[in-house]
Amino acid sequence: MSGVRASARCPGRAQGAALVVVLVLTAAGMALSSAVANTAALEFVMVDGSLARLRAMEAAEAGLAAALRARAWSAGTAWNADGTLASGSRWTVRVQLVAARVDPPPAPVTWRFDIESAGHHGAARVVLMQSFDVEGALPGHPLPIGWRQVDDAL
Repeated sequence: MSGVRASARCPGRAQGAALVVVLVLTAAGMALSSAVANTAALEFVMVDGSLARLRAMEAAEAGLAAALRARAWSAGTAWNADGTLASGSRWTVRVQLVAARVDPPPAPVTWRFDIESAGHHGAARVVLMQSFDVEGALPGHPLPIGWRQVDDAL
């Protein structure tokens, strides 16, 4: 009976406790929603970086293709070019002679060239290298012998 009398004397105590519980739950909900928003923002940045890297890779590949299409390599000077894709990605390419093998006649001269192609999109940068041989007179027909990625996207 004394418990009934105590609550009758302090009716605001139960309402105050409920208010504290509601405020604590609201604060916890806000902290959780803030963490979810930060995670979503981080995922967005990561996806944006992956997309930029992919577009930089496409640009570097386009530079390799442009160099092979141009067939502008020579034994005397390096060939340089650049271009832009519809996505806004840029590429720069350089083709240069790295070696020549001269065997006794009637064997043809074998020329070894390297193509270095850099693709850029935003902060991302990808550099690809492709080597190829040409037998006989230049420009000749390129015989690819290998490629590698030199530099990862930033």
